[in-house]
Amino acid sequence: MNPVEYKPARRVWYREVLIGATAGLLSDLVLESLAAAAYWLV
Repeated sequence: MNPVEYKPARRVWYREVLIGATAGLLSDLVLESLAAAAYWLV
């Protein structure tokens, strides 16, 4: 294994973690807005 091939894999993993965290935050926001909408509708 070349050290050169190790860096991109690490970068891809880092981006995957960032995407996962962003998706988690977005889903939390969507759930919160849905809960608020349901509260206001009821």
